[in-house]
Amino acid sequence: MAHRECTDQKVYQAVTDDLPAAFVDGSTSGGDGDTKSLLVVERESGRYVEMHARYIGTTVFVRQLGRYLTLAIRMPEDLAMSYEESQDLQLCVNGCPLSERIDDGQGQVSAILGAQCHEKMPVKDIYFQSCVFDLLTTGDANFTAAAHSALADVEALHPRKERWHIFPSGSRGSARAGSPWAVSLGLPCLIFVVFL
Repeated sequence: MAHRECTDQKVYQAVTDDLPAAFVDGSTSGGDGDTKSLLVVERESGRYVEMHARYIGTTVFVRQLGRYLTLAIRMPEDLAMSYEESQDLQLCVNGCPLSERIDDGQGQVSAILGAQCHEKMPVKDIYFQSCVFDLLTTGDANFTAAAHSALADVEALHPRKERWHIFPSGSRGSARAGSPWAVSLGLPCLIFVVFL
């Protein structure tokens, strides 16, 4: 994270079992003097970190759930869409590419996993679908917690409650025909971008 007029470039790096409470250089903030325009805050040691980039109106939550990292970002839409060809990384803001989606032809298995996810996620939205997808592809029950924490992150990051639950196109909490919960989200690591 960097901005020419506000802070020097800072790099935050996290991997499984190493969720640091500081940037790579050991600092926890950036900016001139008392104005800390960039800040890392550890909320739960080794499990939950927040980064606040005030100068660009962005908040990032990083969590470790089991062996996986989840990421939730709140940022202005124009910033999220400002991708240039020269950049080597970008956010996936329009869903997963078709080549990375998995067709759910295993209805009975999905029903069992759906019941497991439904215990913590009563609304059948994309968070519920992410839970089912991740359980289906990994078999790791930690993903029920990952999907639940992703929804909690949206509740913390997004000011408009009516936008907390996101439903697939053509659906309002009900499944599409032929697929118990339209599991086609391909989210090996949950990443949600909340636009202001």
